[in-house]
Amino acid sequence: MVPVAAPMHGNRDARVDFFRGLALLFIFIDHIPGNSLAWFTLHNFGFADAGEIFVALAGYAAFLAYAKTFEDEGAAAGCVRVGRRIRDLYVAHLVLLCVCVGGLAIAARSFQNPTYFEHVNLTPFNFDPAGAIWRALLLVYQPGYLNILPLYMVLLLWLPVLLLLMRRNITLALLASFSIWMGANVLQWNFPNYPGTYGWIFNPFAWQFLFSLGAVSAALASKGDLVPRSQTLFWVATVYVLFALLVAAPWTRLPGLAEARLLPDIRTAISKQDLSLWRVVHIVALAYLAASLIARDARWLTRPWAWWVVICGRHSLHVFCFGIVLSMVGFVIMAEAGAGLGTQVIVNAVGLALLGSAAWKLAQLKRAKARAGSMPGVAARP
Repeated sequence: MVPVAAPMHGNRDARVDFFRGLALLFIFIDHIPGNSLAWFTLHNFGFADAGEIFVALAGYAAFLAYAKTFEDEGAAAGCVRVGRRIRDLYVAHLVLLCVCVGGLAIAARSFQNPTYFEHVNLTPFNFDPAGAIWRALLLVYQPGYLNILPLYMVLLLWLPVLLLLMRRNITLALLASFSIWMGANVLQWNFPNYPGTYGWIFNPFAWQFLFSLGAVSAALASKGDLVPRSQTLFWVATVYVLFALLVAAPWTRLPGLAEARLLPDIRTAISKQDLSLWRVVHIVALAYLAASLIARDARWLTRPWAWWVVICGRHSLHVFCFGIVLSMVGFVIMAEAGAGLGTQVIVNAVGLALLGSAAWKLAQLKRAKARAGSMPGVAARP
């Protein structure tokens, strides 16, 4: 997926963090209903969207974060590290669920507006609160916008198996992952969902394939074995991205151009739940073009505006959770104050500024902790 030299362990590639941060900002923007800024996010320009970016780069980052532990300290130590991360994700998911359900319940009662519960499918908390709670604890019930962290937990459960297969043979690992993806798309493998019967919105059996592609890319990058730059591959990727752009036809949102379609819109038939191959190829093509056109040491990545996005990507869990809360707040503000241009500008500007500020503060705290730990005479915490 990345046809240039990528980072070895301990040497972060700012491009990975930049696009991960960009995906998080897109998720915040896209989750505010009626937000005009969402017209400019990825899903309007092709088949894939911010979810694909996030999952692919999650696989890339997961390999860099855990593969060395599995290699140097053994599978048991590696599984312990992965298990701790899954625990942290589970706690974060429950806290986020409580904040969102509680906040929207207060908004619904205060403004006498049941839309807040209906929009994100929180109605089970009204007619069956006990059932909704225990199902939410088991991840069977996932309200709207709160289904990415459960997916990430399952993907990390898959990671040790993937790493074991990759140590034997990368091709074998990809074939195993592809076979599971086929099971999701052909045999309809999925986890149960409540209150519907359609399964998880992000089907882990399908989305693990994109996660695996990211992990394999990181493994090949660490060895310098990635696909070399190729004019043929570059132009194939370019043609596919242009094809997806023509299908999406973002210009149809402009006044007078609503019917100006060059190709029929087939996106409704392209499953996001089961990660259609159209979407996989689109994100792979975008990754190839981005890595071919953007050097790892590109100077613009160090500029303040780009670095703001980079640090968001480096603190992905905190920024994601905060972004979900802010998108819910923006939803309430725009519903009560109106979705006029002025309100939208304020909601988006304040939300993005708060996300960047939170990431900057987290980076400051991390640096301070690192400096304190490196000082002589300071005892390390157990």
